[in-house]
Amino acid sequence: MRNKLLSVAVASTLMISSHASANMSLAPTELQGLNYNKSLVTGALDANIPTPESILGFPVGQRAATPEQITEALKVWQKASDKVQLVEYARSHEGRPLHYLVISSPENLAQVDSIKADLGKLANPVNLSKQAEQSIIERLPAVAWMAYSIHGNEGSGSDAALATIYKLIASKDQDIQSLLSDAVVIVDPLMNPDGRARFTKELQQRRGTSPNVDTQSKLHTDAWATGRSNHYFFDLNRDFILGVHPETRGIVQSINEWNPQLMIDAHEMGPMDSYLFGLARQPVNKNLSESSRKWGEVFEADQAQAFDDQKWPYYTGEWLENLYPGYSSYAAFRGTIHILYEQARIKEDGVMQHNGRIVSYAESVDKQYVSSIENLKTLAKHSKAIYRDFVKDKRRLISDDSPYADQSFAILPTKNKQRLAKFIDLMQLQGFEIHQTTKTIKVKKAKTQLGEVITSELPEGTLIIRNRQPQGRLISTMLEFDAKISNDVLVEERQRVLRDGSSLMYDATAWNITMMHGLEALTIPQHITKHIRLYEPSDEESFIIKKAGSIAYVVDGNNDASVGFAARLMERGVTTRVIDKNTVLDGVTLSRGSIVVSRYDNEFFEGNLDQVVEQTATEVKVTAKAVRSGLSNRDLPDIGGAHFRVLTQPRIAILSGNGINSLDFGTIWHSIDSNLGIRHSHLDSNRLSYTDLRRYNTLVIPATWYSQLSKDELSAIKTWVEAGGTLVAIDGSALPFTGKDAGLSRVRQIQDTLKEVEQYDISLQREWLAQQSSYAEIENIWSHDAATDINYPWKSRAKSKSEKELKKQYNWLAKFRPSGAIVAARTDQKHWLTFGSPEVIPVLISRNPVLMAKEGVRSAVRLGAYQEMSKSEWSKTVKQAKDKELDRKVGWSSLPDKQELKLRMSGLLWPEASKRIANSAYLTQERKGNGQIILFAGQPVFRGSTLATNRLLLNALVYGPGLGARQPVTNL
Repeated sequence: MRNKLLSVAVASTLMISSHASANMSLAPTELQGLNYNKSLVTGALDANIPTPESILGFPVGQRAATPEQITEALKVWQKASDKVQLVEYARSHEGRPLHYLVISSPENLAQVDSIKADLGKLANPVNLSKQAEQSIIERLPAVAWMAYSIHGNEGSGSDAALATIYKLIASKDQDIQSLLSDAVVIVDPLMNPDGRARFTKELQQRRGTSPNVDTQSKLHTDAWATGRSNHYFFDLNRDFILGVHPETRGIVQSINEWNPQLMIDAHEMGPMDSYLFGLARQPVNKNLSESSRKWGEVFEADQAQAFDDQKWPYYTGEWLENLYPGYSSYAAFRGTIHILYEQARIKEDGVMQHNGRIVSYAESVDKQYVSSIENLKTLAKHSKAIYRDFVKDKRRLISDDSPYADQSFAILPTKNKQRLAKFIDLMQLQGFEIHQTTKTIKVKKAKTQLGEVITSELPEGTLIIRNRQPQGRLISTMLEFDAKISNDVLVEERQRVLRDGSSLMYDATAWNITMMHGLEALTIPQHITKHIRLYEPSDEESFIIKKAGSIAYVVDGNNDASVGFAARLMERGVTTRVIDKNTVLDGVTLSRGSIVVSRYDNEFFEGNLDQVVEQTATEVKVTAKAVRSGLSNRDLPDIGGAHFRVLTQPRIAILSGNGINSLDFGTIWHSIDSNLGIRHSHLDSNRLSYTDLRRYNTLVIPATWYSQLSKDELSAIKTWVEAGGTLVAIDGSALPFTGKDAGLSRVRQIQDTLKEVEQYDISLQREWLAQQSSYAEIENIWSHDAATDINYPWKSRAKSKSEKELKKQYNWLAKFRPSGAIVAARTDQKHWLTFGSPEVIPVLISRNPVLMAKEGVRSAVRLGAYQEMSKSEWSKTVKQAKDKELDRKVGWSSLPDKQELKLRMSGLLWPEASKRIANSAYLTQERKGNGQIILFAGQPVFRGSTLATNRLLLNALVYGPGLGARQPVTNL
């Protein structure tokens, strides 16, 4: 019946009983407390508006509605009501639509465009008079953005959205009628349709005849590929400042278009919990405005009263922090009031909590629904005052009084066009104003990413993002090199670490976007105005430059997209080479890692080579240049020499399933699809022992959650590697291969090297010396006298510490793990794994293993960047020593003369953590039989955005079989 109230009192049992009879099963017995004897939507309702039950086939809150059911409800209501407008703002990776529903009075809906225009003027009041401001505020309705279930398996939010929509469009009550006259309510009920589809399908498969309230029952647990994440297993609620996925990009674009006053974000937490809302506890990002907390307290008080009226338990703050800006709370940095809902996760059948009380799914939906309506009423009551605070803050941000008045960010030019293009796209997505220098300009007191203060010349074409903008808070949050944390918070954090190893930090403490993108940048203490213009994209370069009589096409290896170019060509059957040393051919300068497609190699290629090269270059957006001569300048490599190395087509498999970190698996999968676009296989970890690995020449094992490989699995992998396979193990998955008993890798964890740590130090010094361009010993090379004094790398006056002392130190240092910090790492510029990488790159680290490598293992990347000390600094260091044999060590490693080690770039890195990881290996490569083992100490594709280390992974996947293995494995 269309005018029936939305009661879920006994419908659940009746439906299950009917279902059971049809399947010849017994109906469930009664379970006291399971049924929720309260109607969600009450009051006078318009019978012409279809009820949720009439659309879904069950009362809202009885079970989790599927994405298809939710979308159908939106379309039905759009046709039935003159109070709604339906907008599709994105499509998911699996092609599902994402909608928001604009709900208001018909009069307001007719003025949507002018409302958005007025909101835009308040958000950017550069030319807005005080009189015009007041007029706009007087005529503007309140605007709220209500967002639900970005984590697909946190079901109650989306179902509460349906109840909220129905209440707003069907209610005849005066308070709701007034609300819609005074407010525009935007409801996004389905932020993650792919994840929710996975979640609801899993519920359907696990649903039994009798409701089960035991949280250990399979219904209440998740399969490996949980519905929390999207198609690629990304947590979308970390993506708002990163802009990797279409779902969040669509929301960001829409938020920027609307500039809402309020954004609520409905989530779920552990099933034994109650309900969290309101203000976050410390650490709170310092870029948030004072008014955000002021108004947060108002909303918090009203919501608490609504819960008190219902006798519902709740709490505020506690574990909720607001330091990392990549959640949906990013909108708060734009001036929107953000409120998080965290409801105990009940799923469908209900949960028996520790106090013996059963909480039904309908109750969890009701709490989200009541919160939504209460927040909307609070907003409508205070909307005008909130607007006044909003525009006041925007005026300050664009004034000389702005906290960011004298701050600009400079992003230096780079040959890595793909990386720079992604950065610019993200800045434009966020609505930032970008400038570009028109000539070289000199700046003073510029701060580097390693904390140095320098005078620098910014080349023509440098990107300039000035912080004195309407979105200054978000700009500073995304581009400042450090998100400083107050000393009070750091004291409590250290107390926790020392007391029980816990942490206040909920997420990463470093996310600087230039570092994440692997771009060199400076912070400049001035509002730059001279010799700049608004950024405009340059004329697109042709994707192919042909020459008559050419012998080859070349693509520069500085561009990350060159790896995809090579991978796709090989998949199309084109013989492809890579250069391992810089050269110049026919006037074209090529870096190491550049791709060469020669006509001689492809003389018998079945197809039009020029057409295939152009097609592939266009797909990945690189420029393939034709060259007519293979002769280089002077002593640089020529096209027929050993430096032009033939590649082997990669046949990649990624291990997935139980024990594998689904987030890391997803980032690798997404990286291959988005950067390479080549075929690869996902192997089930439960079936590894039965898998014929000979079909693949590259096996990737993402980070692991908890499991270890069995002896049989390790043996199978060892046999495959020795036959020519390329093994890539990441983070925790590297550990099974580093043990002596495994007989695979010579890399060890630091705690396993304490007996022979000096040997690792000597190996480190040898590695350093091998990379130098000058040696003092050369001066004496022509002497006829026998040498009497040798500068041994282990020469030191320091007495070696005992293994017992080293172990004690290690155990202490290990307590202070990095908290998602970004550190500087140096790259081996002679190694193919670092193609396209500068000498120093940013690396994001957390609670990763610390890897040690010596002779027999190539450390392509080590944590820490050497920097030469000034003469005065070195003289001071020598003078402070008792003699000239200096004891200069960082942890286990000795520092070369006249060098200091730079490490932390951004984020929380305790001194103990710094000492523990300094000079450790981040990326290693070693031969094993005919194959090779490549180990990453951390996750190279963190949230799809750490582009410098992602390049290392792409190199490993595409170039590994041809460059690192003696004889790539073949499919026998």
